[in-house]
Amino acid sequence: MLFHRQTYSVCILAAGFWLSAGSVSAQSNLPLVFILAGQSNMVGQGVTAELTADQMTTPSNVTYLMETGETGLFDRARFGPEVSLVPRLAQAWPDRELIFVKHAVGGGGTSLLAWAPVWDAARAELTRNAEVGPLYTQLLAILDRHELRGEAEIGAVFWMQGESDARYPEVAAEYLDNLTTLIAAFRDDLQNTELLFLMGRANPSPERYTELPVVQRAQQRTADELAAVRVIDTEELSKRDDGVHYDTAGVLDLGHRFAAALMAELRNP
Repeated sequence: MLFHRQTYSVCILAAGFWLSAGSVSAQSNLPLVFILAGQSNMVGQGVTAELTADQMTTPSNVTYLMETGETGLFDRARFGPEVSLVPRLAQAWPDRELIFVKHAVGGGGTSLLAWAPVWDAARAELTRNAEVGPLYTQLLAILDRHELRGEAEIGAVFWMQGESDARYPEVAAEYLDNLTTLIAAFRDDLQNTELLFLMGRANPSPERYTELPVVQRAQQRTADELAAVRVIDTEELSKRDDGVHYDTAGVLDLGHRFAAALMAELRNP
């Protein structure tokens, strides 16, 4: 079990994160877990070597997990929005053990078909994703490996995904249904019917991603129709030359926007 800084009692918080008071449990001794998931812009294309010394500090109350286990925020040549998100949340909860669990797959891109809670290889292959396997099941396995389901408080899911679906008309057309299904699965499997789900708006160059308006409308409609779902504006975030992936400054800004959105939700339930 991962909780190495202090000993925690085991219980399940029935109210979870989305309390009527609009805040994470202030007095809980349980670790507070945040999930980061999606595709390549959650993996991140920020260049670690471009960070300044003051940007490369890991708060003492933070543990960072990926599929390979506990790792450092700066162990890889490229980074995602966690680098600027983590310090802000650690500042907000200095007396809580914070665990950030990241599972995101980029490469050729991963659609919601790769993230389907009920995964089907033939369906995943419609977006050339069959070989990456069932990503949602993989994420739950990481949580279970570290005994985080039921033995920790899940704070929120941060989601950055949608570019791949915007390349396929048939898949884009079902993005609304697939996203709604995914959010429902998270809330069921994490035992919180109003788990906060914060997603960055997919925003690649529309020339290649021809179905982008369909995906963006689906993201916004999901936020409009489901409680505790919010879309994070990604306009004007700086990108790499490919017009898809955010560069170092853009990734840092994305993390700041995720943090600001979470803080706003805590103030305004």
